[in-house]
Amino acid sequence: MNMGRVVAWVSRHKPLPAQIRYLKRKLGNDVNVVQIPKTFTDVKEIYEDVVSAGADVAVVVLPLSMIACLVEKYKDVVWLMAEMEPVHDSCPGVNCPYFDPDRDVILPGVVIRHMRFKKFVRVKEVRVVKEDW
Repeated sequence: MNMGRVVAWVSRHKPLPAQIRYLKRKLGNDVNVVQIPKTFTDVKEIYEDVVSAGADVAVVVLPLSMIACLVEKYKDVVWLMAEMEPVHDSCPGVNCPYFDPDRDVILPGVVIRHMRFKKFVRVKEVRVVKEDW
């Protein structure tokens, strides 16, 4: 029995319905999204968990330094990030009248951020350009 293509979802947060639909549009309706909600200490562990899940595509919500290492070292996996855009300023949070549970997240904090899923992008390279300060 064909289980379809496996996508590893490396995040403590579950994917939004719009994100699952996007992956199905790109990879087929039988795509199987496997969440890996751990806190990682090194990229080798992330890679091993992704491969153990049977995935060759992974959506990652990680620090950029970790994503940079993954992209550089492990080229047999397609590394994806969700592109999110702000919906508006001064979000009231949970009771926001503009909140769409299909594609939005509310990020609490000193400033409440209301973000909407736009698309996935493939991470091919992460560069940090530095200069003395």
